Amino acid sequence: MISSLKINMQCIAGFIMLFFCSYSSVIAEQTIKIYADEINVDELDQRIIATGDAIAINENEIKIKSDKIIYNRKNKSLNAFGKVIINDESENTFFLDELSSSENLNKATGKSIKVRLHDGSRIVGESYKKENEISIIENTEYTPCAENNYLIKNCPGWKLKSKKIFHNNKTKTIHYDHAQIQLFNVPVFYLPYFSHPDPSVEKRSGFLMPTIQTDKQLGDTFSIPIFINLKSNKDLTFTPNIQTKKNNFYNLNYRHLNKTLKLDLNASIDDNDDDSGTSNHLFFDSEIFNPYGTLNAYMKTSNNDTYMRKNKINKLTVLKSGFDFERETDKIFFSAESIGYKHLTAQDRQWEYLYPSLVYNINDIENNLYEGNISLNNTFSFRKNLNETYETIASSQLDWSNQSIHRNSGFMTKNEANLRITSISIDEKSKKNSNNLRLYPQVSSKISFPLMKTSSLTNQTLTPLVMPIIAPFNNYTPSKAVTNSNLFSSNRATSITEWESGPRINYGLEWFINSTNGINVMTIIGQSYRFNKDNINTDKEISDYFFDSNIILNSNNYLYSSLVIDRDDLKTKSLSTNSFNMFGDLIFAINYDYTSGKYDNPSEQIALGGKYNFNRNLFIKFTGSKNLDTNKNIGYQYGILYENDCLGIDFNYYKDLTKDRDVEESDGFSFTVVLKPFGSTNNYGKNKVFGPQI
Repeated sequence: MISSLKINMQCIAGFIMLFFCSYSSVIAEQTIKIYADEINVDELDQRIIATGDAIAINENEIKIKSDKIIYNRKNKSLNAFGKVIINDESENTFFLDELSSSENLNKATGKSIKVRLHDGSRIVGESYKKENEISIIENTEYTPCAENNYLIKNCPGWKLKSKKIFHNNKTKTIHYDHAQIQLFNVPVFYLPYFSHPDPSVEKRSGFLMPTIQTDKQLGDTFSIPIFINLKSNKDLTFTPNIQTKKNNFYNLNYRHLNKTLKLDLNASIDDNDDDSGTSNHLFFDSEIFNPYGTLNAYMKTSNNDTYMRKNKINKLTVLKSGFDFERETDKIFFSAESIGYKHLTAQDRQWEYLYPSLVYNINDIENNLYEGNISLNNTFSFRKNLNETYETIASSQLDWSNQSIHRNSGFMTKNEANLRITSISIDEKSKKNSNNLRLYPQVSSKISFPLMKTSSLTNQTLTPLVMPIIAPFNNYTPSKAVTNSNLFSSNRATSITEWESGPRINYGLEWFINSTNGINVMTIIGQSYRFNKDNINTDKEISDYFFDSNIILNSNNYLYSSLVIDRDDLKTKSLSTNSFNMFGDLIFAINYDYTSGKYDNPSEQIALGGKYNFNRNLFIKFTGSKNLDTNKNIGYQYGILYENDCLGIDFNYYKDLTKDRDVEESDGFSFTVVLKPFGSTNNYGKNKVFGPQI
């Protein structure tokens, strides 16, 4: 006897609770919920037939959707036909033509499968089989590349082609049997076995992407990082670097983070294959979390001056080690640091020390006598210099400042008064020790008178600036050069032991214009007049003319120029220009510096950096610098970069003309292939930067 129950409801789902006994005859409750537009129950064969947007969901929230679902209560099997879609508990989606399953969906088989993992990666295959935690797909291809980023139609940047893929849902690992790596559908590498974590794993131990490089000095270099996930809060990366012309070296990077410490340790050592002695380096940087302030401890050391530069590890020439502590509140700032510096380019005396340096500042000191802000800055330091002299400095500086706008006249004034007392003690081995106490008082006022003009298209401001400064002459500070950056500085001496000597006046004009189309221009022209103590000597009494110009066309285009004109013959003394430009698919930056040989040692250098988007994710790039005065290159690199959401290919030719002892001029090629998400071209490879970075 067969009875039928038909439910015709377009958008309202029905469900049936199914109970069955286990093989041990103990009643165990198993639940599958079935929703559909139409459900038929066959009581004789104990089958449920669901059609029209049929959905089945088991206890583990695995959901099956298809045109037709048949569930058999006798053998606990479920079959689905026509546009089968499975959503598993890991948010992965499976597409099949048909599906046969049993044991509450824990066992399943299917044909013509397509899988979209929850990170967007895709797998396609001929057949599908699942048994508990293991899923097997045969004759498969895997790629993380999004179709809308393909450079060539129907051609992903890279894919893995394999006879079988095994996914272990318990270990969260995808295994490949007889895998073939293809770039743009061209086979480039064969792997008998390969595995990687599935997208649900944030990090997992394994190999990262290799780098291949050929270099005139180092020979052929092969690097392959090995990542070791120790715990969720600490990991280790070990990178062998095999070189055909120089010693192999091995790099280690350890990272650790907990409630009290953030540590980054980087070290390397070579294999001393040339019997010249083992070379190594050790860097660590740590931040110690505490409720009192910011505490950092760091160290950079190497037992060989040229080891890191020669092996392209880094370009550092000064290694800094020590610690620093800072604590800051609304009104109080305190810092303490002790530092050692090792100068790798020096071949005799290399070390200088600062131990300690203490700073204690008090801001916004309350006062009832003078309107304005009062602050007190205190500094103490002890230093051993490269020439092995010992220098002790104690300084205290009291500052007062007041800024106001005169409503009737429109004048703006910023008045300052400063008083610094500095004690200096210098201990020299070959000379008599020196001790002196220095007193530096000063009063200054910066007076400006903004003149404004507005229209429907632009806003303009022309501001005359005058800055008189009264300070006594002193014998400790030579005449300070005026530059564009310090033109309106109240004190051009940067050392705490010096203060610019004598009365002087700075003056100039500032012009600013901004338009409704986003173009902004700011130009400053100025000069400084210094009253000399000796009326006969007027050599540096009046400065040259200084120009600063900052032109912003939009967020992607700007030009900054700094120009010095000789006040006597009105010829260019120096010029510095930096620009960044983006025009369609072309991005380039230029840095240019010029100093006339008439006034100083001649110097003229230009540095370029550029990148052109040739075709979607394909770029041509260049970086280089040249000494125009000697007509010699400093270094350059050019190459091709292809980078999208899943693949990075970085190929470069470079020439580096740096020399220092056994660091020689070198040129060569660098080739990096990164199969994302297993790496990034930003982290791996041997890129060199000689000009502005793009």
